Amino acid sequence: MRKLLVVLILGVVLWSGYWFAGSTLLRQGAEDWFADQAAQGLTAEKTAFSVRGFPNRFDMRVEGLKLADPATGFGWQAPFAEVYSMTWKPWHIIAALPPEQVIRLPDQEVALASDRFFLSFRTRPASDLPLAAVIVETAALDATSTIGWTVKAGRSVASISADEEVAGAGDAPNAYVLALDIADLAPDPVAVAKITLASGLPDRVAVVRLRAVATLTAALDRHAADTRPALKTLELTEALVTWGTLSLTAKGGLARDEDGFAAGRIEIAVTNWRPLVPALVAAGTIKKELALTVENMLAALAKESGDPDVLKLPLVMNGGYMSLGPLPLGPAPMLAGPSG
Repeated sequence: MRKLLVVLILGVVLWSGYWFAGSTLLRQGAEDWFADQAAQGLTAEKTAFSVRGFPNRFDMRVEGLKLADPATGFGWQAPFAEVYSMTWKPWHIIAALPPEQVIRLPDQEVALASDRFFLSFRTRPASDLPLAAVIVETAALDATSTIGWTVKAGRSVASISADEEVAGAGDAPNAYVLALDIADLAPDPVAVAKITLASGLPDRVAVVRLRAVATLTAALDRHAADTRPALKTLELTEALVTWGTLSLTAKGGLARDEDGFAAGRIEIAVTNWRPLVPALVAAGTIKKELALTVENMLAALAKESGDPDVLKLPLVMNGGYMSLGPLPLGPAPMLAGPSG
């Protein structure tokens, strides 16, 4: 019994030492990080930092957060942020953000409000700390800009995962599964009013769902600041937008060409597509006098698909330009600098 008691006491002492050593390293690491950002000319401010959670967790709380890059005008401000990790798996971090925070953009500030801002960040327990998964989740969200627009959404979840058990992620090096789910997306009511009035579409998009596999030029790990991973290929495995009776799906793939432009083909299908034309006219994308011509052309294309209510069009990017079916859209997006 005495030996067991000695072992228990020794275990408690060692575990306590581990926790206090870990909490000290976390405090020092946080202080060093804020100092490094300031030394690089960035704004990195806090009013308080604490570590609690003994004996099984590291519970970190940072108050008065203000992060910004004066050169670009981007930044983030929050009254606090809480970060948690279990002592036996510090490579898995969970963060709870405040119900109100501010994103700074070069020309505006966007106030975010939600009852739940949740973030899960997990790396693999290896020396390079390779990314395993990041999940960001919110409850009902309100975004309000200082230049006048507002956007609302229901529960939203975005994630990036390199887990091998996720289909497609382990098939190629530096491949990551991307996912996005947004429910009840309400665009700015002023901006969308003309579109909904002209097309009969509701003021909310019921479903936005995206699934894709992105292959990067380098891994997302602790060396990413030096290797600067860039998008190499993107395989869109599922895309769904449900807006009233209109439903859009898309699948396809893009890759970076020699000049750095996106190149590839994405097959798009729009079910119950007819509200699309008056919506595009109201948005200013199509001139009013061309509406009938465009509608007749799209009707002919839909008829070719075998179902007049389903419009199938390929989004093609080639040679630095892109087109949607027979419609030229202009320059293709740039994915990176020329490979040569």
